[in-house]
Amino acid sequence: MLARALAIHTGHMPHVPTTFITGAAGFIGTELVKLLVTRGHRVVGLAESVDAAAHVRRAGAVAVMGTLLEAGQWQDEAAADWVFHLPAQPAWGLGLSQRRAAAIAADRLAMDAHLLDAVAAGSTRRIVYVADASVYGGAVGQRPITEDEQAAPSTWGRCLAPALDRLEGYIVAGLPIVTALPGWVYGNGSWFRDRVIDPVLAGRHVLQVGTHGPWVSPIHVHDCARALVHLAEYGGIGRRYFLVNSDPVRMHEFVGTFARLANRRLRVWRVPKWIARLVSRSILDDDLHSDAVFSNIRLRGIGFQFRYPTLDQGIEQILGAIDE
Repeated sequence: MLARALAIHTGHMPHVPTTFITGAAGFIGTELVKLLVTRGHRVVGLAESVDAAAHVRRAGAVAVMGTLLEAGQWQDEAAADWVFHLPAQPAWGLGLSQRRAAAIAADRLAMDAHLLDAVAAGSTRRIVYVADASVYGGAVGQRPITEDEQAAPSTWGRCLAPALDRLEGYIVAGLPIVTALPGWVYGNGSWFRDRVIDPVLAGRHVLQVGTHGPWVSPIHVHDCARALVHLAEYGGIGRRYFLVNSDPVRMHEFVGTFARLANRRLRVWRVPKWIARLVSRSILDDDLHSDAVFSNIRLRGIGFQFRYPTLDQGIEQILGAIDE
């Protein structure tokens, strides 16, 4: 209090860091807003609807209306100390024709241009660009791949790859971009709420494809948000970082572990892989049925430590906050 009073008296108030977040009303974006607010940041979140704006404000940020697909006044807010770019992903249940894949890729390029061109002339210290580990495809079995290996994108990853390639030009032009590539982000919301928490607690059957499901690399949503902030502080400009736990899990372990720790009976409706592939029309089919294991050595190499390093620890946290 004395230091603040002295600062007011002398006219030298401490700098309040400003942060701009796209996708601030989303699953990861909301967690990121809350984390940054607790760290004393003035956070501005881009919202595309009145409901999204209300959600952003409840999380503690200032909401600015606009869409990444169109230039607008929101771009004036983008020249912050830190910028986190988390464009929303398309809906799960939509099929992917060649025309739709091309439209998604073009939209992503347009969204990136509207944001990155707006901050090009500013004093932004770090831009954390959030893509998806699916741009690398995955590894067969438990052998993790690293950020230096050649990408072999999944179906969804191919929609993101052109935008990721375009980043190189912005980096050469001097933008301080760090790229984050999260794995399977789980927590009390989004797909985990819809496909794990709600059906298990309600005693409904859970759909599972195959016997075990593919190997995947998870990360708790709070650790994902913490890792994004860590990249803003310590990430190398022009570098890519997988945001994943050290130990991969089978896809079916998400629901099995939740049911076990919640002390609930697990009711499963199991479908053979070939039937699921025949009837499914999801844009994420490759990611739901293929191994995707990634290394976090580079993230740990810049000092990041996980708060929930195992699936059991992460789900214990979810159970403790299930009513939030």
